[in-house]
Order: sequence, then C-alpha cells, then structure tokens
Amino acid sequence: MVRMFIAFLCAVIGATLVGTVIQTQFNLAELTALSVDIDMSTRMATILHDLLHFGPVFALILTPTLLIAFIVARVLSHLMPKFERAWFIIGGGVGLACAFSIVDSLAPMPTLIAANRTLLGFLLMSATGAFAGWIFDRLWHPQPQELAEELPQ
Repeated sequence: MVRMFIAFLCAVIGATLVGTVIQTQFNLAELTALSVDIDMSTRMATILHDLLHFGPVFALILTPTLLIAFIVARVLSHLMPKFERAWFIIGGGVGLACAFSIVDSLAPMPTLIAANRTLLGFLLMSATGAFAGWIFDRLWHPQPQELAEELPQ
C-alpha cells in the first residue's frame, strides 16, 4: 500500500512538473509570436513562477483524474495482465484529456489552461497523464528487467 501511494505521488509530481513546463512554453511562444523578446533568464523565472502558482492547480486536476484512471487501468490489467503498463499509460492520457474537456466545459473562459487552445497543446498536456501512468506502473509494478537495471554510480 505504501509503495502504491509513493508511486502515485511520484506520478502526480512528475506529470505536474512536465505539464507546467509545457504550459509555460506555450504561453511564452504566444508572446514571442507577438514579437515580444524573451531572454533566457525571463524564461527560467517564468517557469519557476508557474511551478509555484500553476503547478498546484494542475496537481489538483491531476490527482482525482489519475486516481480514477488508474483504478480503471488496474481493472483492465486484471483482465489482460500482459498489457498492464499500456493500460496505465493509456488510462493516464485519456483520463487527463477527459478531465481537460470537462474542466473547459465548466470554466467561464474558453479554456482553463492556455496550452489546450491548440490541438498540439491539448495532446502534449494530455500526454503528461500518460507520462504519469508510465511513472506509476514503473514504480508500483516494475518489470523484471527494470529491477535488474544497475543504478548510476
């Protein structure tokens, strides 16, 4: 149970970090398209700001979404255990895509997360759910070859 909780926590944190950086880069790209010059220090400061302010909101979206998605993935992996890793990856990605759609339909603005305004942004942000599924299953049920991997010295 503790292993499952730690794996889930790592999955949420990993997806939050990656999703936040993707969101930040999409926002900065929009500003750059408007001819705003953004230097590297501003980019880094913006990423840090978004990690502190957008990250917790994204984690709040991710947590219940991944909880439901991983329960469904676990049920499916009982039916077809050979594809367990794939179920968690697909479950995380599809679950987050559904969550974005639901949140956007409830939010007063067209999209709650700006990166989701484009198809590429929506796919990349949804892929962070798939990344979370990979992290979760790798930590919770590592495959034999993963257990045999040597740690970097």
